[in-house]
Amino acid sequence: MTSQKPEFKQFEKRLVGESVVVGEYTVQPVAQVTGWHMTARGETGEGAGAWLRVTPLEVIVGKGEDKPYPVPMTNETQAAIKGIALGGLLVFILCWFVIFGAKIFRFYKEKKK
Repeated sequence: MTSQKPEFKQFEKRLVGESVVVGEYTVQPVAQVTGWHMTARGETGEGAGAWLRVTPLEVIVGKGEDKPYPVPMTNETQAAIKGIALGGLLVFILCWFVIFGAKIFRFYKEKKK
């Protein structure tokens, strides 16, 4: 058997879970799975690995004979992290302009002497 390069495959799939009855409501989770799958074969054996990311999308809620309706899932943590990162980027840019402006100011001040 000859060695082969690892084979990478990307996948994306929408998963719908089993319905769960909670009181008079029926709840059904929906999630998105994305990731990579890798397989490799060599002279001494085979191997496989995967990287997965599961993102909850919504919960489908139904009550009795009423038509089920989706309740979207929100990710407050992701929104907070994006806000913190954006704030840090803005502080960095502001500091860069202040430092750059001070150097230009000092350059022209020394040039006049």
